[in-house]
Amino acid sequence: MLRLRIGGVPEHYNLPWHMARKSGVLQAQGIKPEWTDFYEGTGGMIQAIKNDELDVAILLTEGAISGISRSANYKIVSFYTDSPIIWGIHVPADSEITDVNEIYHHRYAISRYGSGSHLMPYVHARQKDWPVHKLQFRVINNLDGARMAFREDKADVFFWEKFTTKPYVDNGEFRRIGECPTPWSCFVVVASHQTLTLHADKVKALLKETFKQAQVLYQADDRVETIAEQFGLEPADVKEWLSYTKWCEQVDLKKSVLAETTGTLKDLGLVHQKFKVENTFFEL
Repeated sequence: MLRLRIGGVPEHYNLPWHMARKSGVLQAQGIKPEWTDFYEGTGGMIQAIKNDELDVAILLTEGAISGISRSANYKIVSFYTDSPIIWGIHVPADSEITDVNEIYHHRYAISRYGSGSHLMPYVHARQKDWPVHKLQFRVINNLDGARMAFREDKADVFFWEKFTTKPYVDNGEFRRIGECPTPWSCFVVVASHQTLTLHADKVKALLKETFKQAQVLYQADDRVETIAEQFGLEPADVKEWLSYTKWCEQVDLKKSVLAETTGTLKDLGLVHQKFKVENTFFEL
């Protein structure tokens, strides 16, 4: 039995992985899937792969590419979703900031450098034609860290997936002043170099079962209620999220999307100009 250590954020996107683990299909193929929640997001998982604590992870596309450009020891093996993520732009509920055009000179809370919460403010700033080199960041580790940073006046703005943070908007802790969709499909699956060298076939089997379970979930009559209950979301929010979210149906590298994302990161100065998109992926 091959043990595969899988990491992802504890969010609704990743329910198909849990369904795949519980289906029994992977175990029948000699795979023992072990899941770990990473509240620190993409940056935390990149570090965990480096520390040989993970074999496979679900990362934000931009964060995965940025990590590889900095010599991270993994490759992208497939996209996980075929749709963007919508980042909410949040401020403390009592903040004097009322418009996204006011956030530029303020302090951005980020889970860590190289995370989506770090990279998306660059994307947003470039969309606004703001000088990206003047952005100010405060590392807060995770969502709870952002809540504390807001309470203690250590940060002013926070980018995070809008439905994950919505309970804190609803209870009056955060105020969402805008949204910023990713310009590309939002999640990819990566595997460590060692795992791909020794067990690429098992990684492919893992992906096939997960994509199968994603379609089972998407087509289920009770999908809204299931996701809402497991992740503490309002059914109306889940229904809205599902209206624009699409999981991949098969292993798919979407090389044109990888090239587009890499080009954007180069334009933002987050990836070296000589970095090649061919260095980002591994074909199973």
